[in-house]
Amino acid sequence: MAGPIREYPLDRCDLFLARCKSRSRAIKVFATGDSWLAAPGGWWRGASVVNLLNDDDWVRAIDPTHPGFNVLSIAKVGFEMKQMPGDHDLVALDYVRSEFARQQRPFAFDAFMVSGGGNDFIPKIQSYVSGGDGEATIDAAALDAIFDQIASRWSALLARLVPGSAPVLTNGYGPIIPTLEPGSTWLPLLGIGPWVGPWLLQHCGLDAVHARAIVDEVMNRFNARIAALPGVTYFDLRPVVAAMPASFWHDEIHFTAAGWERVAQRWMEELDARAGRTPQVPAASLRGVRMPALAGARATPEKKAARARKPGAKSTRGRSRRPR
Repeated sequence: MAGPIREYPLDRCDLFLARCKSRSRAIKVFATGDSWLAAPGGWWRGASVVNLLNDDDWVRAIDPTHPGFNVLSIAKVGFEMKQMPGDHDLVALDYVRSEFARQQRPFAFDAFMVSGGGNDFIPKIQSYVSGGDGEATIDAAALDAIFDQIASRWSALLARLVPGSAPVLTNGYGPIIPTLEPGSTWLPLLGIGPWVGPWLLQHCGLDAVHARAIVDEVMNRFNARIAALPGVTYFDLRPVVAAMPASFWHDEIHFTAAGWERVAQRWMEELDARAGRTPQVPAASLRGVRMPALAGARATPEKKAARARKPGAKSTRGRSRRPR
């Protein structure tokens, strides 16, 4: 008889613990943050970054020798950095640690994933950008005050994630595209965004080029601030996002399924690197491939013996073993 249904996030803890047993070699990760880890979240088609990393088929389509990931995530669409340190769902972190302690088994996450801060400043653009009649300026003091608050919340969050030596990774944000069009959802009357387009394009009267320049400058300042945070391992997603075609964008700041896959691949690279793993060429692709002999090279004693060996004779010397 099935046991009682566990409430979120303990249901995710149970799944994570089960995967720890069945997939002990998988890279263990704890994730918290916003839509850049949790979207689409069922609101439009596609899998989130976390779901892609937890999908063994998706990971091994990229690297067939990969041990996989086991990501315990409490990330939420719309989550603000100021909410993260006091998030009740951090009980998941405590629960997993206590469960291993109860069993007297050693345990540590290999890495932490955090995506945060965007919801604290992107929708509030009118508080640090002023203008009109085709002009706009950034109020540096106002923007820095918001970034100061984000940095303070980061310090509090880091205090909750330690103890441990696992790296805390964060992605910053890529460039965004100001628009007046909302992204679609499965509900006909519910759209996603826009957040910055109405202020920059309508209120300030900027054209698309100048509006993009304003948001690029804001994003550059944010990325620089996050990259300088102590105790945080930052990596830059801007080149990945900037290279996405228009068809990969769902709205001003989110992506379609293909776009999230690009983001997830970048996360995969960083997690592998920080966990001490490098991508490997699958053994299957090397079978049957012979390296060309060097001109003038002399035959080794092993080769001479092989030539002298009678047809059909068997030998175990030098026989390679299939990698496990």
